[in-house]
Amino acid sequence: MAGALVSVSTGVMESLLCKLSSMLEKEYAKKKAIEKDVLFLRNELSSMNAVMQKYAILNEPDLQVKTWMKEVREVAYDIEDIIDAFMARNEKFLEPTGIRGFIINNILKLKELLSSRTISQEIEELKNQVLEVNDRRKRYKLDVSLSMASSESIDPRLPAFYSEVGGLVGIDGPRDKIIELLREEAPDEDGGFVNQLKIVSITGFGGLGKTTLAKQVYQKIKWQFDCTAFVFVSQMPDIKRILLDLVSGLGFSGNMLDDERQLIDRIREFLHDKRYFIVIDDIWSISAWEILKCVLPGNNSGSRVIITTRNLDIAMICCSTFKGSIYRITPLSENDSRRLFYKRIFHGGHSCPTHLEELSKAILRKCGGLPLAILHIASLLATKSNTKEEWELVLYSLGSALENSHTLKGLKKILLLSFYDLPPHLKTCLLYLSIYPEDYMINSRELIRKWIAEGFIAEDRCKRLDQVGQSYFNDLINRSMILPMDNIYDGGGQYCQVHDLVLNIIRTISEEDNFVTIIDGHKSSSFPEKIRRLYLQFNDSKDAAMPDNITNKNCIRSFGIFGFEFIKQVPNFTGLQSLRVLDLGYCTLLENHHIECLGSMLQLRYLVLHSRNVTELPDQIGNLQHLEMLDVTLCSIQELPETIVQLQKLVFLYVSITTIIPERIGTMQCLEELCHISSNSIRLIGDLKCLTKLRDLSIAVGDPVGTETYRLQYRETLLSSLSELGRNNLQSLTLNYKGNENFILDSSMGSCFSTRCLRKFIIWRTLSRVPEWMSIFDNLIHLEMSISRMEKSDINILKGISTLCFLRLVFTGHAPNGRIIIDNQGFPALKELFLLCFIPGVWPLFAPGAMQKLQKYHLTFKLQKLKCNGGVLDFGLQHLSRLQHMSVVIIPSGSTCDDTLVAENAIRSATSIHLNQPTVEIFVQ
Repeated sequence: MAGALVSVSTGVMESLLCKLSSMLEKEYAKKKAIEKDVLFLRNELSSMNAVMQKYAILNEPDLQVKTWMKEVREVAYDIEDIIDAFMARNEKFLEPTGIRGFIINNILKLKELLSSRTISQEIEELKNQVLEVNDRRKRYKLDVSLSMASSESIDPRLPAFYSEVGGLVGIDGPRDKIIELLREEAPDEDGGFVNQLKIVSITGFGGLGKTTLAKQVYQKIKWQFDCTAFVFVSQMPDIKRILLDLVSGLGFSGNMLDDERQLIDRIREFLHDKRYFIVIDDIWSISAWEILKCVLPGNNSGSRVIITTRNLDIAMICCSTFKGSIYRITPLSENDSRRLFYKRIFHGGHSCPTHLEELSKAILRKCGGLPLAILHIASLLATKSNTKEEWELVLYSLGSALENSHTLKGLKKILLLSFYDLPPHLKTCLLYLSIYPEDYMINSRELIRKWIAEGFIAEDRCKRLDQVGQSYFNDLINRSMILPMDNIYDGGGQYCQVHDLVLNIIRTISEEDNFVTIIDGHKSSSFPEKIRRLYLQFNDSKDAAMPDNITNKNCIRSFGIFGFEFIKQVPNFTGLQSLRVLDLGYCTLLENHHIECLGSMLQLRYLVLHSRNVTELPDQIGNLQHLEMLDVTLCSIQELPETIVQLQKLVFLYVSITTIIPERIGTMQCLEELCHISSNSIRLIGDLKCLTKLRDLSIAVGDPVGTETYRLQYRETLLSSLSELGRNNLQSLTLNYKGNENFILDSSMGSCFSTRCLRKFIIWRTLSRVPEWMSIFDNLIHLEMSISRMEKSDINILKGISTLCFLRLVFTGHAPNGRIIIDNQGFPALKELFLLCFIPGVWPLFAPGAMQKLQKYHLTFKLQKLKCNGGVLDFGLQHLSRLQHMSVVIIPSGSTCDDTLVAENAIRSATSIHLNQPTVEIFVQ
């Protein structure tokens, strides 16, 4: 896998070196002066890049090193901007012919001559900057400071290990759960039980109290074992020291002169016939575990091991080595957070002065249930007077307090441990999250596309860039750096958030490295001389506006706005020729004249416009030859300009369903997602089959106006295109068909879909029955449809789709025998179910053994006046053995308030006695 083109450590150095090499191959670079200068820059920058890569591995490099790296990055950005502008001027996409072509070509030659003189002058100036920066490194002997950062003289986890039980809150439940997991025995082949070695991995975000929890379990049950030990690992483990600590903890003598292998042998020999209990705290790498697991003999004596880690992948590997369970530690509840907070400040679990109650809630929201953060911030407040002004100062300056307060520096160090452990590409992707406001729900798909546009994703020959980006996103979740907010049926997180304290830290780092600049409307800031990525956050500012004191706008590569509610004026976008990302999804005041300059943003990769006031795109949008993402879904654009088909690198195109797109769309060979299109044009529908890379299609079609021959040809063309797309890469199809349902029910529709590819299918039309051809699906995992008459045969067809993980069904008019019973047959993989039952007095009932994998159940039903035994309702929820969450919408239909209350109580009662204790949300319309 090649490295990413852009990173926070080396900036655009990799991208620039690629462009300089490419430039040397171009005809316009063959002029001796230009070729010589470009060759010099490439060779000199290549050497500097090698040094930058070495410096990048340092956790906290010397201040002079940081300053030098920042200078190199800024110079590289400037050089790439100039190279990009030069190449854009000289690369001609259309070659005119005839007399007009003769005139235009001569004009172009004159421009090329003038531009070559300009580029020579600019490169000469840049050469001098590069030489000066490189000389400075040698002059200050920065290479002498190139050494790995020393380990902490004091382990920041020690206070957690020696926490007194009386000072802890909310630990009893998690402690008892882990003890329960440790006591579980594994069944043998004969159905009996064996006393195998059992491991429990405690995993979670830094500061959640993994060490404290492990220590409490250790103290509670260590007396049950022959020998015990509690050892720390750390990020840069000294394996010999850990083994010696293990020897000491287990209570036998070790030889300091022994090497690692000898120590492992001595420990294994000592443990081979003993029932032992060992806690291995804070494992950061698989390599450390591979060595440490060697000391753990599986002797069937009922031995137990606890490991703690911030990385879910490591936790899973540790558990796979032996019989194991993973315990994901969660933040403290609101009540426990308040108790811990008050106990530390006021020495009581519930007392707080009335005038500080609202401030304490705001501070606790920032702590996000993180015990370490609560204790550190409470300790800081304990040194202050109990005045509203003092507490407000702490609340509004938490970011700077992490830097300056001695009390909070320990908290920052612990949170930074996770950041320093990230590889360079993940550091870059994480720091980019500083563009989002606090508590913002981040859409993973949008985020990954921005990462791609910015050049943060490394190419992989075996994967698409979005797949590599998804692996980055998952890795940040598994390392507990971002918090998944909505785990969807396939296990991926569709939305995530960044913990407020982590956001404060990454914003500070981003600002120091001039990676991202945030304007939030609260205060006037001094901006860097050259801003590279600029984001406006106006969620709670009444006077939000784009500052006038920003110079060098041409250096900005990424621009976005969050918080449309308070924006009073639209920023001026002229002069932003270096933009890669332009996200105006929240700029609802945007009008046509504001985007007339789009055609000059020749480096643009990502463009989102969401404003009802935008009714057309400029014709010059065809100039954006690098554009990969275009989203104008919420605009009032009636027709895209013909020049849109010139965007030969466009991968994602999202338009409103009322927007007309050009018929020559088949020429856009890079398209992978095409959503919300609507057309009655046979040519356009036929052109779709040319999009061989298309993976996601959302299309609205119907019987067009015309002769029967024309309508027949239209339907045949649509079937032909869908069939061709199905044979290629189509994985997701949303079909909004407004014509006769027989077109969908007919068996010919089934021939359109390659069962190998299609994984998601949505039909936006109510059908009288489930199409029989759906039984051919053998890879479909997501299905949404609406049925007016649900017969037993229809349910049987759906049961036959064994791969289905997500199902959304709408019932509107009929149920077999007036009931919907889901038995124990079929749906072996279903994890999330939406049932919207608009048949009055009917709701689904689950029989024993039904849907054994179901985790999330969303039910909407019409409730009539109850006429059941004693007013008791049965939904069969007790039979859903894996249920974790249930949401219910009750629509009264002739029912009374008492009936509604009975229904609510029935659902809450069923879930309260459920073994999984699923969370429940109930809404009454």
